[in-house]
Amino acid sequence: MGLFSWLFASDNARSIKKLKKIADLVVEREEKYQQMSDEELKEQTNILKQELKDGKTLDDILPDAYAAVREASARVLKMKHYYVQIIGGIALHQGRIAEMKTGEGKTLVETLPAYLNALSEKGVHIVTVNEYLAKRDSEWMGKVFEFMGLKVGITLSGENQEQKRNAYLADITYGTNSEFGFDYLRDNMCVSLKQKVQRGHNFAIVDEVDSVLID
Repeated sequence: MGLFSWLFASDNARSIKKLKKIADLVVEREEKYQQMSDEELKEQTNILKQELKDGKTLDDILPDAYAAVREASARVLKMKHYYVQIIGGIALHQGRIAEMKTGEGKTLVETLPAYLNALSEKGVHIVTVNEYLAKRDSEWMGKVFEFMGLKVGITLSGENQEQKRNAYLADITYGTNSEFGFDYLRDNMCVSLKQKVQRGHNFAIVDEVDSVLID
């Protein structure tokens, strides 16, 4: 094995080891959240938001946030994140690219970092390659977010300013890369702040990142 190959392999192994340590903390909390009633589980959103306001960081609350939304997914969609999907969700939160093949559940993986970052109340954007996927995912995965008390929006082509603004006021906003881009450009052409529809750029998850970035 060449030097560079060895270095990259070693670095990847160390990264995976760190991710597994965090994933283990999520799994350890599984029984705790399984024993909660629906109302108790939903209340975790307010509890975690308050912990952030009290000084904790997103990394601090990540194990509980992931465990909570994992249980919510199991109840609402009858789909519980596998261990490898938890690792993928942690990687996305850290700003990494998680490579997953079709059918490995990347849409479900996105619920973990999306929920966590939405707790900051600054908004989360989930970027897809076409409006069919944006609509499908906002309705499908949106059931989990709404169960946990979060609002889901979608920005579509042809919408007026009020519709756009309401979409961006949601905790989690779905849309295509082109529509997010055009909304940003239109906002920069506004003559008044009141005319803008986007409320900032806090955290984004890009689905099929290879296609989107090439585009």
